[in-house]
Amino acid sequence: MDKTLLHQISTLHSLYLKGEIPGPPHHEVNPNLPKDSCENFLYFTMSVCVNFQRNSAALWQSALATYEDIETRYVFTPQAVIKADINTLRSHLMRHKVALQPNKHIEIWRRIATTLAEHYNGDPREFLAKYDWDVPKIIEALQLTEKAKFPYLSGLKLSNYWLFILSCYTSAPFKNLHQLSIIPDTHIIQSSAQLGIVTATATPGQVEEAWRPILKASGIPPTEMHSALWRWSRNNFEPRV
Repeated sequence: MDKTLLHQISTLHSLYLKGEIPGPPHHEVNPNLPKDSCENFLYFTMSVCVNFQRNSAALWQSALATYEDIETRYVFTPQAVIKADINTLRSHLMRHKVALQPNKHIEIWRRIATTLAEHYNGDPREFLAKYDWDVPKIIEALQLTEKAKFPYLSGLKLSNYWLFILSCYTSAPFKNLHQLSIIPDTHIIQSSAQLGIVTATATPGQVEEAWRPILKASGIPPTEMHSALWRWSRNNFEPRV
């Protein structure tokens, strides 16, 4: 492992922990539900399932507005979603723009709600417990064995992002959290290219694989490194390392 690269990564991580890489506050606004509640796990599950190819901060603002609206709050309850008329569901998911695409987003939302309602009593915790709250087992289930049940949430980016979000905002007792992948979004790819780890045209899969041995060698938790790289990219790669 390149000692210069490890030093750069260690420096970035240290700067992040010291608050020396400017960045916006956490934008995952939420209704401050009890961390261990089913409702809290559902809020951070259903919202994530449509958080792709869009402004993440705006998505979370829309999710909160949808939850705070008494008429639309039911969309976070799987059993209520599958009983709802599809046109009513579409109208309510789009009211506060938690859904932007009138067909694709509604289908994803309803499919995942159906999976949770029919197989896990409407409770994401039952799915996670089925795999012993073990990150590698959960990722394998999402991306392979139960992939068809979790459209988009089973993807490389969202499967890791979902568990990352749950680790931050719920009481999820995850095992082997250090094996969570770097979440290969645009800013992570740009920071990785800046460090010379990958090229600017690298795919998310290539970025994820490139970071695995580096994180293992550095001992830095992927969740912390992700936040450091994300802020560094948004801050135009300042401070220099």
